[in-house]
Amino acid sequence: MKSNLIGLLFLSLLAAAIGWIFWNNADSHQSGGQPGAPVTLMAFGAKWCGPCRGMKPVVRELATQMGERLEVMEIDVDSAPQLARKYNVASIPCFVVLNGGVEVTRRTGSMPKDQLRALTGL
Repeated sequence: MKSNLIGLLFLSLLAAAIGWIFWNNADSHQSGGQPGAPVTLMAFGAKWCGPCRGMKPVVRELATQMGERLEVMEIDVDSAPQLARKYNVASIPCFVVLNGGVEVTRRTGSMPKDQLRALTGL
């Protein structure tokens, strides 16, 4: 009887710990990652891709306008195939937004600068 009570107490504590971890991770993901963490826009493309070439000036203009609030990484999928695989890039142009190193959103295809900025959450 006593061992059953101890087992039940252990399982209750374990469930509470797992729930706390899940809840905190869900909150940080939904709110865009860690508070105060840097936002990174990863722009995956290729030299041979027309829409990617068309987005390049848009991405660079956004990087200039956002200054230190946004880190922009332009990634050629042919030069960095491992990184493209790591982020499951299947189509280009692909824009992946990280907050504190955690992916918070992504979008594939060309878009106007205001939509790209909205994607970053800034």
